[in-house]
Amino acid sequence: MNTILRTNLRSGGTRLFAAGAAIAVAVAFVVTSLLMVDAFSRTMESQAEAEAAGADLMVSVGGVIEDPDEAEELAGEVGELDGVASAQLIRTGFAPADLGGRDGYLSVSELPEHLPTEFSAGNAPRAAGEIVLSEQFASAYALSVGDTVTSSDFDGDTTGVPYTVVGLISGVQGAGAAFVTAEGMDAFPEEAYADSVRVVLAGDLHGDPAAQRIAQEQIQQLAPELEVLTHEQIVEAWLEDLSGSGDILMSIGLGFGAIAVFVAGLVITNTFGVLVASRMSTLALLRAIGATARQIKQATIAEGALLGLAGSAVGVLLGLGAAYGLGAAARGFWLEEFAAVQLTGAAVVVGLVLGTLVTSAASLFPALRAGRTSPMQALRPVDVAPAEGGVPRVRTAIGAVLAVLGLGTVVAAALLHSSLLGVAGAMTGFLGVLLAARAIVPAAVRGLGLLLARITGGEVPRLVAQNARQTPGRLATTTSALLIGVTLVVTMTVGAATAQRSLDKDLAERYPVDAAVASTESDAALSADDAVTGSVTLAGEQAELATEDGETAPVQVVSGSAEDVETVARRAEVLPESGKALMASSFYEGEQPVAAWGETARVTLSTPGEESLQVEAELAGWLPAGTVLVASGSGWDLEEAAGQTWLRISDAASADEVMRVGSTLTDVVGEQTPSTVEAALSRASFSEVIDTVLLVVLVLLAASVVVAVIGVSNTLALSVFERRREAALLRALGLTRGGVRRLVSTEAVLMAVVALLLGGGLGVFFGWAGVSSLVAEDVMGVALAVPWGRLGLIVGATLLAAVVASAIPARALGRTEPAAGLSRE
Repeated sequence: MNTILRTNLRSGGTRLFAAGAAIAVAVAFVVTSLLMVDAFSRTMESQAEAEAAGADLMVSVGGVIEDPDEAEELAGEVGELDGVASAQLIRTGFAPADLGGRDGYLSVSELPEHLPTEFSAGNAPRAAGEIVLSEQFASAYALSVGDTVTSSDFDGDTTGVPYTVVGLISGVQGAGAAFVTAEGMDAFPEEAYADSVRVVLAGDLHGDPAAQRIAQEQIQQLAPELEVLTHEQIVEAWLEDLSGSGDILMSIGLGFGAIAVFVAGLVITNTFGVLVASRMSTLALLRAIGATARQIKQATIAEGALLGLAGSAVGVLLGLGAAYGLGAAARGFWLEEFAAVQLTGAAVVVGLVLGTLVTSAASLFPALRAGRTSPMQALRPVDVAPAEGGVPRVRTAIGAVLAVLGLGTVVAAALLHSSLLGVAGAMTGFLGVLLAARAIVPAAVRGLGLLLARITGGEVPRLVAQNARQTPGRLATTTSALLIGVTLVVTMTVGAATAQRSLDKDLAERYPVDAAVASTESDAALSADDAVTGSVTLAGEQAELATEDGETAPVQVVSGSAEDVETVARRAEVLPESGKALMASSFYEGEQPVAAWGETARVTLSTPGEESLQVEAELAGWLPAGTVLVASGSGWDLEEAAGQTWLRISDAASADEVMRVGSTLTDVVGEQTPSTVEAALSRASFSEVIDTVLLVVLVLLAASVVVAVIGVSNTLALSVFERRREAALLRALGLTRGGVRRLVSTEAVLMAVVALLLGGGLGVFFGWAGVSSLVAEDVMGVALAVPWGRLGLIVGATLLAAVVASAIPARALGRTEPAAGLSRE
């Protein structure tokens, strides 16, 4: 077998390079995922240790003890226990704040007394008006030591409380991470909530696990309803909470890695299939001089294993380099404390074993074919390959059954809103399509070739159609690799567009107007803002609302014409019918709300000089606070000067641009005038999240797409060895070098077209069904959206990839001379 293996390796040469590159890319993706998840897990572990540092025990009081005074009393009782050095109550608060001239929110807690802190600048707070910030939070708002942050309450009823930044802490994560003294917490404008009691044991008992367990039992007797954790348990609890993120990252990385490995397996199977076909004479000679079928098979499988081992080793190195790069990027742009990437034994073993097993398995069927080589085939002329068999009926029948069952299951999952059922159905259905591809793809390529020949009148497309009949297996396997990439990319693209459109329709139902302000003085300031694409003024009047219970409240009654409202509204019929009204959600707040969500309340609207209006009102969250929207033609003489301005925000506006519009409204009309940009902000935020997820998914799919393109190029390159006589004969019959090159490139383009047609159809179907299976019908309706612009880019990129992949093989085959091609080797 060793002699046969050496012979195979010598004859394979550079032909194996692309297959090795395919497995290297796939293994690199898997190794990168494993190393990044390992670094992420170590980062989370170090953060958990940092949070628990300095504390022997933690008593969780949040959500159980609502009264801070009661929690303070408990902390005092714990502090009097034997062996306890201190028991500090940690309170937290959350409130809006002016952060160096920028609006934001401040999440504040008391700085633990025994927490080991590393100050990158300044020192700990010592007075009520001092605050320390995490480096991450300070960097986000360009704050430094000496700056002032001013916190206020949500209602804006109190004067802001200023805090001077006296220090920056490194190693503390979380948006809005800030710490003050107990006195500073007392001055915080919003109510502070008791979060936990940090317990530190005295002397040698500090850090002693046995002493911690004894103290845990004593505290548990004082407050049996509370959760008391030792230092070790604190870390374990944190890691358990955070492990979900690591598991999700692991699942995502390995899931996309499995796709890349599967595509690489198809490429390797095709590579060895073509290699075996090109070695038929050599293998037949080996059989003639005594080599057994078993030796031939073992040598082919061993060749695959060696290729897999070499490709996997390169993949491990590539994965390590990629992980180092991503880790550096994570520390530079996301988390300074992100753990350094470390090469683990598990990543190396998984990479080497996975790549070797995949290539060995992929070479199995070609090895069986090689073992069936007859010694008599040595007498057949070199490079003349017999036509492959016809359509495999059993395989096609199994594929058709699986495709029908799987795609039917996907439809059922979409109707039943079951994501797990949808995933199972999609995998089954797509497997069926791949099995049936041997019957579908060659017939489709042949049909397209004949159609193109009829349209252009050229012979090259007709020759491509003939080749599709001659080598259907090679054609189907190559197209299948490309089909996987196209289907996945189209699925994600259509799914993202469908989710975006569905969310837009749902938001339009709940928030038909993007932004509104209870004033008409903002038109001039907003007209110069590119994010604002339209505005309309509604007439209004200050009035009083009275409920049936006798409660009264000042309101702004507004109305307008349906034609004017439709110029900015996201849906039709925004104005209520006669006798009905819409109230701002502010009427739901307070101890005695006017109405509950989803219900109506009968209210009376009155203003001097007008007849009172009795209407059935329901809440609408998109109106500015204190607004009541009535039907046009209500009988009141409303004035534009006392009305509102409604705005239409650009669909392409980002969340930052929407916030800028909101800031402009506040600057123009003042903080006391109600305004809202909630609808536009929600729409922009959802859009940015969907676009980000789509970008991440497409990046993750890049490995599979690269492997698929390598497969197309490799198969076409290997086919050059099979088709030298064909090319020589065509050259002898008058076909030019350019014609031979067009033969290869046309075949590649037609394979890409078939992959686009089949993969595009499946992708649109899977994209709609995926969103439908994830969203319950009572939560949001699903509306299919086909982003033709993005699909056009996918089509262009796929066709370009096919042309580029065929360039080198086409040039090589085009250089075949008639005499050299017809000669025997």
